[in-house]
Amino acid sequence: MKKIILLALFFVTTLVAGQTKEDPLRISFGVVHNKVKVWYYDGLLNFSELEDLGARIGAEYYINPSMNTSLNFSRAKMRHEMVYSAVTTDLGANLIYKFNNGYIMKEDARVAPFLSIGFGITNTQRQEFFFDEFDGGVHGMMPYAIGLDFKVTDQMAVTTSATYINTLDDTFQYLQFGVVAKFSLKTYKDKDGDGVLDRDDVCPNMKGPASNSGCPVEDDREVPVLNPNSMDDDNDGVPNSMDACPQVAGSLNGCPDTDGDSVPDIYDVCPAIAGRPELGGCPDSDNDGIIDSLDPCPTTYGTIRGCTQEAINAMAPDSKETIRIKLIAASENILFNLNSTKLTGDYQKSLNDVLQILKDNPTLSVHINGHADSQGSLEHNKTLSRQRAYVVKQWFIDKGIPASRLESKSFGELVPRGTNDTAIGRALNRRVHIDFIVLNK
Repeated sequence: MKKIILLALFFVTTLVAGQTKEDPLRISFGVVHNKVKVWYYDGLLNFSELEDLGARIGAEYYINPSMNTSLNFSRAKMRHEMVYSAVTTDLGANLIYKFNNGYIMKEDARVAPFLSIGFGITNTQRQEFFFDEFDGGVHGMMPYAIGLDFKVTDQMAVTTSATYINTLDDTFQYLQFGVVAKFSLKTYKDKDGDGVLDRDDVCPNMKGPASNSGCPVEDDREVPVLNPNSMDDDNDGVPNSMDACPQVAGSLNGCPDTDGDSVPDIYDVCPAIAGRPELGGCPDSDNDGIIDSLDPCPTTYGTIRGCTQEAINAMAPDSKETIRIKLIAASENILFNLNSTKLTGDYQKSLNDVLQILKDNPTLSVHINGHADSQGSLEHNKTLSRQRAYVVKQWFIDKGIPASRLESKSFGELVPRGTNDTAIGRALNRRVHIDFIVLNK
């Protein structure tokens, strides 16, 4: 058994399509080649006998980032030299464990191993043999498969696999190698006509360039083309090659720092107010870890969303501070997948809670703030957090909230909710908070 497993591991290579929650189903068609499990058989990896090839059809369905399930039917000839021959038919349902689940490996990894186990039935017919090791008829069986996944496209794939099939009554065992093509049946649209398909469009109802994932470019400064013949375009004494802001004069790595808090304006969430570098350059007057602009109680140290329970109890039910606390509480679970604009977890309840607050307060305008963890560059995370804010903004627009009441902002990785040193902390930082409010009364 160990020898066969090692040989199968060496052989198996799989190319699979990019299944997701939004596109979970794959239909497969292909060929298989069965091998009798005989210890002394030296032709285990010999596939030159093309007349022994059979067919396989099946379907595979996405459950979650770690698991898929599949149903496969195959029929093929199985031979061992000149002493055994039969036609084998099997039907099996399998549970597939994927290592590219976001925990062990990245979900979009091009190469990732997988394991599967299942139950089914197998039947041998037209047997010709000179020994009685293999008993014909229908038997329950357990298929074990191993392999590697190589992502090709989002909607089409080719799969080669190795499966060890063992009957439940231990009547016979055999190996099945397969080459299968997989197809997605899902079609994609481009509702806003911006050339970015809805499946890839972070803002499917608003036109925007592909470079910004189909979202309109907002709050981005135009960066002029550098003069290749100039060594210091902004004349701040820092050469272009070393200047983080080559078109704007500054003394902090070539960048301006208006408030003098050692955080360059381009990375400062509060560029006009001196603050703490670890909080994105924003002040935190009560030192409770929540910047003043997000703190309903900015001058009182508190552990309940920046406030004490006594302060919350003293607030008027319809006060600005009370509504802000409700918004912060309601938006705590608006979280995103790793390096993605796809919402995760119980986000529907959170969005609906915020939606109800907006409906109950028709004069309320909100700021929708996107955040990211520290994985990737500052620029990448700023863009990613901006796109996450667009996703939530568009959700509210689709629910009937006027765009004039919604303003989005990108914080990138500069205002973390948890530590970026742990997986849990990074997951909490991949979020949208609805923290700022304006009562138009």
